[in-house]
Amino acid sequence: MSVQSVCQRLAKWQIVLASGVLTLAFMAFFSSADRAAPQGTPGIIQLELAFSEDRFSSIVGQWSQVGTLQVQQRNLWIDFLFPLAYAPFLSSLLAWVARRSCGEPSARLIALLSLPLIAGLLDWIENAFLLLLLRDVTSFAAPLVFLASAVSLAKWMLILVSVLTIIYYILRRSLELVR
Repeated sequence: MSVQSVCQRLAKWQIVLASGVLTLAFMAFFSSADRAAPQGTPGIIQLELAFSEDRFSSIVGQWSQVGTLQVQQRNLWIDFLFPLAYAPFLSSLLAWVARRSCGEPSARLIALLSLPLIAGLLDWIENAFLLLLLRDVTSFAAPLVFLASAVSLAKWMLILVSVLTIIYYILRRSLELVR
């Protein structure tokens, strides 16, 4: 499959729209779950990026105290579906804006299009680690906590690079239109 055909298949507004709507729906769901917790209660992102056994244990302890631990565990299972929305959304949006900005896609663009997909895979690995850790909330393996956080950080970095690349192509196209 050629670079151009991959980009053309992804750069369809229907894919951008459908996956974008699903991404927003998931974001609204997770946001409402965080807002339902008592103010000051750490959210799932704080757990994902705990890095230390003490911080991880503290967050789980707070969730247990306020009664949101089971909700967070349920949301981790639901979070396995989220990459099926955001990974295609970011990849297709990037393909769509890049195609309008620079025309012929490059091999570098194909590599950039894969970043959200890799982030989605990392999200699944992270969720599996977190659910494994939450099976026994009385003790946590420090190396697994660190590994889960490292995977999460890598996921967030790939998402950030994807979003910044989308912004770059939007700005590039805007500057071309102004000239």
